[in-house]
This record gives sequence, C-alpha cells and structure tokens, in this order.
Amino acid sequence: MKTPQQHVFEDVSTISRRNTRPKTSPNNLENSLSIPVDLIVEILSRLSAKSIARCRCVSKLWTSILRRPDFTELFLTRSLARPQLFFAYETNGEFFFSSSPQPQSLDVNSSPVSINHLKRLPFYGPCKILGLVQGLVGLIDRRFLKGRTRTVPVICNPSTGESLSLSTMKTRRCNVISFFGYDPIEKQYKILSMSRPRYEIQEQRYELQDQQKQQVCEEHQVLTLSTGKMSWRMIECCIPHNPREDQTGICINGGLYYQAFVGGFSKIICFDVRSEKINLIKKDKGMELWRPDFYTLVNYKGKLGALTVVSDKWLELWVLVDAGKQEWLKLIFVMPTLWKTEVAKGHLYSIGVTGTNELVLSSSCISSPFYIFYYNFEKETIRRVEMDEYGKCRVFISLDYVEDVKPIQMFRT
Repeated sequence: MKTPQQHVFEDVSTISRRNTRPKTSPNNLENSLSIPVDLIVEILSRLSAKSIARCRCVSKLWTSILRRPDFTELFLTRSLARPQLFFAYETNGEFFFSSSPQPQSLDVNSSPVSINHLKRLPFYGPCKILGLVQGLVGLIDRRFLKGRTRTVPVICNPSTGESLSLSTMKTRRCNVISFFGYDPIEKQYKILSMSRPRYEIQEQRYELQDQQKQQVCEEHQVLTLSTGKMSWRMIECCIPHNPREDQTGICINGGLYYQAFVGGFSKIICFDVRSEKINLIKKDKGMELWRPDFYTLVNYKGKLGALTVVSDKWLELWVLVDAGKQEWLKLIFVMPTLWKTEVAKGHLYSIGVTGTNELVLSSSCISSPFYIFYYNFEKETIRRVEMDEYGKCRVFISLDYVEDVKPIQMFRT
C-alpha cells in the first residue's frame, strides 16, 4: 500500500499529456501519456530564464518542479558554460540591468550585438554595486530609516526580476563600505561590511585621497544569506586598512580581493569567504612602484591578476601563481597597431579577462557609439564590438554573468 507521501511524489514526478479526442471518448485515459520528470527537467533547463519565470505561473505542479534544487542546479551548470557580459546603469531614479552574449566573431570590427534587457530596479539614493557573483548582484542603496540615513544592502537576481532588501549593519556610523562574495564549497553568499569615521569631502582631490590613505575601517561584520534567520556578526581583523571606494572587488574561488590603503600605501586585501578571515596579499617588488589607481584586479585563468597599462606599447600583468606562498609571475604583452591608432586614444579601462583568455576593455568616457575591445593575449590581436545602446550614460560592466533561476525569496526570513 502506497503512503500519501508516495502519491504526492508521483504527482510531482509526472505530467499527463492528453490527445485531442473529445472528453466523452472512453479511450482518453488509455491514450494519456506520462512524461517523466527527468525528461521535463531536461527540456525546461534549455529555456531562457525569462521563459522559466513564465512557466512557473502555469500551475502549482510546474512551480514545484521549476523550484526544485536539482532543476536550479542543472540550469545554473548550463549557464556557467555560456557566461555573458553584464551591464548596469542609472537613469531617472531607476537601475537598469541587461546582458549581452560573448561575441565569437574574430573580425576586428563587428556589427552591434544584441541586448537582453533584464531587471529594472528603483533606487532611492546614490546606488553602488557591491559585486556580481554567480547570477546575483549585490548593491547598496541609501534610505532614510528611523530618523537617519542608512545604507541598505539589496540582493537582486536580474534573470528572474526578484530583489530582496536585507537588514542594515549594526553601527552608529553612516560611512559603510561593503563587498559581496561567494563560497563555492559551502555554496554560500556573504556580505562583508566595515565602517569608518565620516570625513568631509575637500575641494581638492588630493586632499580627499590623503584622508582616505590615513583612515582605518573598524567594526568588520559579515552577513550570510541563508534560509534561516539572517543577522550580522562581528569578525576580527588584524590588518588596519581602508578600502578604496571606487571599486567592487573581485571574487575568485572563494577569495574576495580588493584594494585598500594600509599605512598610507596601496595594498591588496583578501577576505576568505568561507573562513571569514582577512589577509594581506604581499605584492612583488616591481608592483610596489605602481600608483594605487594604475592597476586593475582581474581573474586570469582562475588566479588573481593585477593588470596595468605601462605605455601605448605593452601591458604588464602580474599573476598570483601561489596564494599560499604569495608568489607572483610577471607577464608582458605587446600591443598591436590598432591599440596605438584607435584604442589608446579612447582612455580605456580594464573590465576583466574572459575564460577564453581575452582582456576586455571599455571606454571610460561617454561616447556614441559605445565600443568594447577584446585583446587576445595569445594572438596579441584586438577586435572591436559596438554597443551603441550605451552611448549616453555611464555604465557598470562586468564579466562572467550567468543566468540563475534559483528563487531569491528563499533567503527571506
């Protein structure tokens, strides 16, 4: 005799597909076909995230299938094989998210690529993106709560259009700096936040930078996104430092790296998302000569890389080949003719390095049309892709965006 639980499982595991005969036909039940749930999962996993969101509205049965952990993991695994460019920009009190496929053409110049419009999120103050991890975006919004302005962390899934406001860090200070990281072993998302004394913005830029170098952050706290009760907890930090505010950090294999001032000098800090320990990454002697705003942290073949443009002739890339021993490898890449004639005039900045070993660069100034450049390290060639839709606003661009249909509301307490 089957238990009620077994009957429920069987109902979820099959979907009946009936033929088009009239309901009065006595052969209806004989001609009904049961589709195994494994086949249903296989078919639906090939749809886009937008289509998955629509399919969840078909019935409770479809909703239960499409929210199953095995389905969301299968969908994410397939999405990881086709990472995309991610775009975000502010306009008229809203944050717009969109994505674009990775161009495969090897032509130097290509036609404009297609844009996939994702989530549109309202914001209430100066909004800052904390980072893009897997399929989730972490950002900070400023809101007026309990008689004072507070920074509120928000988690957003651009694929499904879901967003969730989280609890604020418990501190009496208003100046809070946060980063968004992910532990691939425990599969946990975490937010690292730290506070520092408020300082008045000076008219001269160098005076502001000098204050940033001298200040030290305090009250380091971590919030883990989970299905249970979420609360901030204090962690220890033995490295007095002040993170740069003009960056989002980069998460590589459970290590969250960001630049910071330590004793007035630019350093690299690593927050181990799993152990929640903060460590100092020692630079090579050749890297110490760099200006703090002269290099970009990138993911180079699964390892931390520090990239800088030495001149209009070559790039210099330092790769942390051994994180334990903190050993670096220096690579030099000669730039082709196109760099000297077109790219170098565009005041470009590095976005990151793709899995196909291409450096992605974008213009730092507003222009129309808007271009993205791909530099192939191995072939030492550059190709240009037009993104004319973003020619009239300042855009945040990130690599390795993947669609994820995991319900973000699972984190709600």
